[in-house]
Amino acid sequence: MREYNFISKVNCSSFFLSINWALMNKCNYKCSYCHPDLNSGSINAPPYEVVVQFVENISLDAKKLGLTPYFEFGGGEVTLLRYFSKLIQLIHENGGLVCIVSNGSKSLSWWRENAEYLNGVSLSYHVNDIKDENHFIEVAKTLESSKNTRLHVNVMMDPQKFNDCYSYAQRLKEQVKCSIALQPLFEGFGHGGITQKYNYTDKQESLMKSFRGWPDEKNLPEPRSFLDIEYIDGSKGTVSTFDLLINDQVNFIGWDCYAGVESIVITFAGEIYRAWCMQDGSIGSIYDTEIILPVKPTRCRTKICQCGADLSSTKINKRLIEQLDNSIAVTQIL
Repeated sequence: MREYNFISKVNCSSFFLSINWALMNKCNYKCSYCHPDLNSGSINAPPYEVVVQFVENISLDAKKLGLTPYFEFGGGEVTLLRYFSKLIQLIHENGGLVCIVSNGSKSLSWWRENAEYLNGVSLSYHVNDIKDENHFIEVAKTLESSKNTRLHVNVMMDPQKFNDCYSYAQRLKEQVKCSIALQPLFEGFGHGGITQKYNYTDKQESLMKSFRGWPDEKNLPEPRSFLDIEYIDGSKGTVSTFDLLINDQVNFIGWDCYAGVESIVITFAGEIYRAWCMQDGSIGSIYDTEIILPVKPTRCRTKICQCGADLSSTKINKRLIEQLDNSIAVTQIL
């Protein structure tokens, strides 16, 4: 990939309105790198009636804009929510798309029964907390066989057990056809903002950058994690949000960011923000009867844009473009 400073625009070409929703903060795992705010169960999940009303309202807003509502649910472990199966079926029946982040611990029967409503699943492998490594692979195989589900696996790379994580990723790659990322961990994840990446050796960094799974060859819409890149010289390319993350190309300070216009995020308490950096404050709540979404971009002030949902929103380096235009104008005059 080229140098970050020569990228002028990053955008997702899909016609979605993304709703990235932290639906509940209860989880059956207690990973050391995950803050209790994300797994303690300290906040009650919203009532089903409230969730349904918001889903219907935001879906209507999306359709007015000519966009498909794209719900990305995370937690916590959302598959533990008692009404979750009913919710994703409702979204599916109303023309929306559903993608979830999960540790894969639910029974195989649950995955078989619900796979048809899941357009995307991102399974997270946690070496310290996973109860059954064989079960995780069987869940992955179940989702691999689902014709309408795109599967991705993040292997959470604990530096203290890096070799174990890497070995499992290799085992998974041998048995399941899906994309796989060796996911670096960040300090401050889930509480108070990202500060820095965990310490990895040069060799570990190299392995995380180079490791990939296999393309699934399913005829499905590309996930929002695939981004179109425009360079300052006019050339174009395609990268993933993981490519930006693993290459430390996630500082967009000063860029125009369209989070809030193309996408929103929802906290455990139901508060709505442009993005997980929570710039510009709350723009509403799922409990509001009416929500007015932003129509203009915001100027980025966040040093590390770590979340895939935030990275997928269009970003334009207008200052760099203006500098180039001014330079060309001066050259023409001379």
